[in-house]
Amino acid sequence: MNSHVKPLIRPDEMRLFKEYITELFGLVLDKNNEGLLTNKLLPRLEGLSLASFADYYAYLKYAPRRKDEHKLLLSLVTNNETYFFREEPQLRVLSEVVLPALKEKKLKCGERKLRIVSAGCSSGEEVYTLAMLVIESGCFLWDWDVEIRGVDIDPQIIERAKSGIYSGRAFQATPTHYIDRYFRKCDEGLKVKDILTRITRFTEGNLLELEQIIEEQTVDIVFCRNVLIYFNDESIKRGVHGFANVLLPEGHLFLGHSESLSRITCNYIPVRFPGAIIYKKRD
Repeated sequence: MNSHVKPLIRPDEMRLFKEYITELFGLVLDKNNEGLLTNKLLPRLEGLSLASFADYYAYLKYAPRRKDEHKLLLSLVTNNETYFFREEPQLRVLSEVVLPALKEKKLKCGERKLRIVSAGCSSGEEVYTLAMLVIESGCFLWDWDVEIRGVDIDPQIIERAKSGIYSGRAFQATPTHYIDRYFRKCDEGLKVKDILTRITRFTEGNLLELEQIIEEQTVDIVFCRNVLIYFNDESIKRGVHGFANVLLPEGHLFLGHSESLSRITCNYIPVRFPGAIIYKKRD
C-alpha cells in the first residue's frame, strides 16, 4: 500500500464491513462510528500490505488466517474503557441487599459456594471490584468457595485483566481505602494483591455463548453492564437467554443503567431500588 496516499472507503464497502461485523459478533455500528471505524481499519491494511478496503474485506472473508484477524478486528471495534466501582448505586444494592440474602439462603441449604460472572469483562476492573465487595461484605469468609469469573471474547484484553495492573483513570471512582487495602505499587502502576487473584479468574469466550463455557444453573449472579447496548435485538435475546441458562433459580442479573429487558424476554423479574434496577431470574 502506498504510504503517501490513504485508501478511501466507499459507502458500499462501509455497508459490507458493518454487516459483516454484525454477522461475526452481533455488534451494531451506527453512522456516527463510521469515521472512527475507518481510522481504526487503516493500520490493518498497512500491516497486511493491502491496497484497498475491498482487499481487506476479502481477507476477512477468505484468508486462511482470517480467524486471527477477526480477533484483532474485534479489539478495534469494541470500546474497552471501564473503571473500578462503576455505577455505584448497583454495587450498593449488591453489597447491602443481594449478598447478605444469598448468604442466608445458602446457609439454610447447607451450601457454602458463591459464583459470580462478569460477561464482557473487558480489562477486569469490574471483576476485581466485585471481588473487593464480596470480601468487604464479610458474608463469604473462611470456608466459603468463592469464584468471580470474567469472560471476554478479546484475548488481548483478557491478558491485560489477568495481569491485574492498572493506573490513571481506572481509579477515578475508587475510594482511597480500597486502593490501600487491595493494591500494591509496581513499575507500571498498581497491581491487585493476591487476596483478589485467589478468588478471580478470566476466560476467553463469547458472552453470547456463555452456556458453552459455564455449566447450566451454577451461577448466582451475572453482571453484563454497558455491553448489550452494542448488540442488535437478536443478539441481546440470545445473550440474556444464555444468562438465564447458567443462572441458578432466582439468580440475579445486573445490566447497565441504560439497558432494559422490556420487550426482550420474560425470563426475568425487574426489581427496583433507589437509583438502580436489577433482574431476578424467574423460578
